[in-house]
Amino acid sequence: MPPSVTELSAPPLSSSPPLQPSSSNLLRECLDLVSGDLRATEVELRGLLDSAVTVIPEIGAYLTAAGGKRFRPLLSLLCAKAAGYTDPARITIAAVGELLHSATLLHDDVVDDGEFRRGRPAARMAFGNGLAVLTGDYCLARALQTVAATGSLPAVQSLADTVTLMAQGEIEQLDGAGLGSLDVERYLGIIERKTATLIAWCSSVAFLVGEPYATRLHRFGLELGYAFQITDDVLDVRAVQSDTGKRPGQDIREGKMTLPVILACAANPALHATVLEVLAAGPPVSETAARSILAAVVASGAADEAMAMASARIQHAVECLAVLPDSPARDALQAVAHYTVRRHR
Repeated sequence: MPPSVTELSAPPLSSSPPLQPSSSNLLRECLDLVSGDLRATEVELRGLLDSAVTVIPEIGAYLTAAGGKRFRPLLSLLCAKAAGYTDPARITIAAVGELLHSATLLHDDVVDDGEFRRGRPAARMAFGNGLAVLTGDYCLARALQTVAATGSLPAVQSLADTVTLMAQGEIEQLDGAGLGSLDVERYLGIIERKTATLIAWCSSVAFLVGEPYATRLHRFGLELGYAFQITDDVLDVRAVQSDTGKRPGQDIREGKMTLPVILACAANPALHATVLEVLAAGPPVSETAARSILAAVVASGAADEAMAMASARIQHAVECLAVLPDSPARDALQAVAHYTVRRHR
């Protein structure tokens, strides 16, 4: 079962340097290792989004047509391969991981008044808030139903625990929006619940791979999830407009205190006072105020500090893979981990 939040603590840093991918083409090789499984996952995902209520597959097709990295299915399939798990259930778990992610996207865009997703209008803009939320609920229900059909109690229990933690994280983040008092510890708790816990569940292949692999793969995914979200938050501070439709500084405009902002405020009481004042008047935070805060955060070096923390998490993640036998799939997982903190979106 996934450990509770209070049980989680990062392992000590190893004195050895993190391993590096052997070539710039290794990420493509990662995809090639499980290309057939990824195609099967796409087929299963479409099946999970099917329904006699025709608007459900319509919204599902709208989401899948927008593309996406399929990061979570890739992790499930590579982890299964690295652990020698060949049961067809691996395809089901990979599809369910993407289905759960889709549910969070549908819900997040409504909560955040998001207008774009993956470079096109968000589903809520095309179908309305009500249908977007309810289709997200359908995705959650189908995920639980599908995993229950595997007959594995650990898979069902771990999914139930994961979905509960995800909901807690989203609620805590929304409850904290507009507050400038968020500290690093609470920030890490939020991103663990809302982001890392699903990546960890996918990496454990719903605990179907068995021990000794499941627990270490879960930990691998958790550390990777921390790094993934921290990197997203740094990109939000640094990035220019991207084809995701997300403007730089969108998090601060929504009143979210992410790690770079928290670190910059901790080092600069004057900036913290400014952020508190701006958030008290919003959200949404004005364009002028958001740009001023972003400039101060970047100038402070807090984004670099946050990325160093993300890189440390990646080192922890890679160390978890030592339990696996040497294989191209294990090398691929290491490459994916390093790519997580090197990507541009």
